[in-house]
Amino acid sequence: MKHFTLLVLLLLGSAYAALANDGAFYTKGNQLIPISETDITVQKEILTIKKTANKYIEVTVYYEFFNPGKEKKLTVGFEAFSPTGDVDGTPKNGQHPYIRNFTVMLNSKQQPYTIAYVEDSLYAKNGIVVSKKLKDIKASIENVNEVNFYYVYHFNATFKEGTNIIEHTYTYDVSSGVDLEYSFDYILTAANRWGNKQINDFTLNLDMDEFQTFAIAKSFFSNATEWQIQGVGKYDTKWNGSNEVGEVKFHIQKGMLVFRKMNFKPKGELQLYAQRLFAAEDIQYLPFSVYQQENIPEPKNEQERRILKNLPFARRGYVFTNPDLKKYYEHIDWYMPNPTYKPNTDQLTESEKKWIAKWK
Repeated sequence: MKHFTLLVLLLLGSAYAALANDGAFYTKGNQLIPISETDITVQKEILTIKKTANKYIEVTVYYEFFNPGKEKKLTVGFEAFSPTGDVDGTPKNGQHPYIRNFTVMLNSKQQPYTIAYVEDSLYAKNGIVVSKKLKDIKASIENVNEVNFYYVYHFNATFKEGTNIIEHTYTYDVSSGVDLEYSFDYILTAANRWGNKQINDFTLNLDMDEFQTFAIAKSFFSNATEWQIQGVGKYDTKWNGSNEVGEVKFHIQKGMLVFRKMNFKPKGELQLYAQRLFAAEDIQYLPFSVYQQENIPEPKNEQERRILKNLPFARRGYVFTNPDLKKYYEHIDWYMPNPTYKPNTDQLTESEKKWIAKWK
C-alpha cells in the first residue's frame, strides 16, 4: 500500500462549518503546502480568484519561494476536499470530479503530479498518511453525497539555491446553497507552514464578475479599508453580518477587489458568499446580480413595471429625473449614482436586453 510522509500539512478547512445548510459544495481552495519540514520561505504570493458566468471559479497563484541553501528536493501538496451536499462525490478518471485544468509550473517547467486518496482527516501518528487505492476508495462509498475522503495532489519539486517561481492553476464549479447564490472558501493559513511562517508580500485579487453583492468574513483582516476597489464599487459601512468575527458587504459594479499585506500571517481563512434573493410579494428590494433577476416578483402596477424596466440602467448608476424612480433606487444599498452615465441598450447584457423587452 502506497504511503508518504506528511509532517506539516494539516486539514484546516474542515474546522469551520459551511455557510448554508443545503446545496452543492464542490471543494475549498487551498494553498500549496510543503509535505516535509523545510526552511524554504515564501517571499511573494499573488492569488487571483475569478468567477466566470456564475458557474466556475478560476484560481491562479504566483509564488516566489527562496531557498537559502543548496539545491533541495521537496514534495509539495495541494488538498482538495471532496464535494458535499446534493452532488456526486465519486472520483472521475481518478481525479476530483469538479476540479479541472490542474497545473503546476516550477521555474517555467510543468510538473507531473500524483493524487493520493486520504480518508483520515486528522492523519496518522508520526505524520504518516496512507493513500488508499482508487478501487478501494470507490468501493468504500456508500452514499455519493457523503464521501469521507479528500484528495492530495502532490509533486516532487527541486528548489535551486535562491529564488524559485511556482505558478499554479485550477478551475472548479461554484458552490451554492438554498440561501446562497454562491459561496467560496479558500484556506490561507496553510501558507504559515513554510519556513518563514508567513508570506512576506501577499496580494489577493478577487474578481467576482460585474454587478455583484457579496460578504467576506473578517477572519484575516480587520476592516473594509484594507481592501482596494480597482474599478467601480463600494462597501457597506453599517452592515456587520452574522459571522461571529464580523463581515464586510461589498457592492462591485465592475472591476476587482484587492487585498495586499506585507509580512502576512493569516489567522483565518477566506470565507465569501452572496445571499440569494427569495421571491417576495412586492419589489421592496431588487438584486444587483443579473443572475438573480428572474427571482423578482411580477409588477403589480405601471409604476412597478417602470422600476423593473429601468433596473439595468440603475445598476450602472443612471441618475433618474423621475422623482418616484429616483426615490426608489436611492434607497437600494448597491445603487451608485453616476451623473456621466448615459443609457445605452447596446451596452447591456443579452439577458438585460430581454429583461427590458419583457416590461415594455
